[in-house]
Amino acid sequence: MALLSRPRHAYPCVMVTQGFLRRLRALFDLRADTDFERTDQFIRQNVDFKSANAWTLVFAIFIASVGLNVNSTAVIIGAMLISPLMGPIVGAGYALGVNDFDLLKRSLRNIGIAMAISVATSMIFFLLSPFDEAQSEILSRTTPSFYDVLIAVFGGAAGIVALSRTERGNAIPGVAIATALMPPLCTAGFGLANLEWGFFLGAMYLFVINSVFICLSTSFFVRYLRFAKVNYPNKDDQSRIRRWITVVATLVSVPSLVTAWLLLQQSSFRAKARTFIDQEAQFKDSFILDRKIRFGWQERSIELTLVGEKISRAQRVRLEERKAYYGLEKAELILKELSMDERMKTAKASEDRQMVYQRKIGELEMKIKSVETQRGLEASILGELRAFNAEVVDAWLDDDAVTLVWTKRPIAKLRQSSESFLRQRVGKTDLKVVHSLRL
Repeated sequence: MALLSRPRHAYPCVMVTQGFLRRLRALFDLRADTDFERTDQFIRQNVDFKSANAWTLVFAIFIASVGLNVNSTAVIIGAMLISPLMGPIVGAGYALGVNDFDLLKRSLRNIGIAMAISVATSMIFFLLSPFDEAQSEILSRTTPSFYDVLIAVFGGAAGIVALSRTERGNAIPGVAIATALMPPLCTAGFGLANLEWGFFLGAMYLFVINSVFICLSTSFFVRYLRFAKVNYPNKDDQSRIRRWITVVATLVSVPSLVTAWLLLQQSSFRAKARTFIDQEAQFKDSFILDRKIRFGWQERSIELTLVGEKISRAQRVRLEERKAYYGLEKAELILKELSMDERMKTAKASEDRQMVYQRKIGELEMKIKSVETQRGLEASILGELRAFNAEVVDAWLDDDAVTLVWTKRPIAKLRQSSESFLRQRVGKTDLKVVHSLRL
């Protein structure tokens, strides 16, 4: 009985646990250093795109487009450091959190302006760029995945948390938001510039998904931090505005959560399919030439193209049975085996393509050598001419002619001596010499 009546503080383990929990709560307490007034003022001031914000966005998009074009992650990150895309996106999430319908309309309008500026700027860049090949940095922004949703959610959370601190750095939330938004907008511009509509639609879809989840994440933390909600003098107006905010939040969140769930299912299916292929579809006398994993609303399939000895019926049956172990029982398994004739045709086509490539490479090498030889001869002739006549400033060769560029019109005797020297130097008695004045 004495043990039962012992006071709680007499148990050291209880005291240690309580102290640890207090420290843990203090460590993750976001409300303690939240600057409500300055955060509200900052967000409202940075919603609009005008003046410096608009120009800064143009410069940032140009830099990000260069990074995508040359496949440089470092350059893309550099563009994110100066991107002002944070303003209207965070403003929309903040407006949902505090029930401010006017701020929500302003934010959505400025998101549209930012999209138009970004896509137009990147399109102009890619129209002028000599490189029109889609690099891996561009290709990765054309098909949304569940990981993009996670980036948007945590980017929005990092943005509003860093922004609402008493001591904050503007670059931190800006980079967090720009990570999810800038590359898709630049990729959309690439799609328009090259008329790649698949790239454009995929990138814009990714941008919309990221924007929505950044807004939802921001709205959640605004409510969690208990920012003061906007109150309207008229109670009827206040009720109507709250209903509108609820409708907008529902229309935004429900489809987004469904999309996130579908993207999660797609990522999970592809991961399971790759594991299934690596673990089960391995054969002693044949190998996989190509693999295609398709995930659709109704149909899902794994298509393998095999080269080598034909697999037996027992091996096919075993593969069908093993699908269930990986959670792929609803996926159709398609096995394509190349016959001997098909394998020979494939090998012959590959050899033919290789011969064509080698011939083209040889022709290019010969042209390069010819140009290098011609440039060397031009430099040598020019040096020899200038040794006794400094008024010759340039010379270049064509197939049957030489063009001399003079600083002033040469006298007839000088023209004749130069022509005689050139015909003897090149070894063509009928060589045509053209005299030109430097402009």
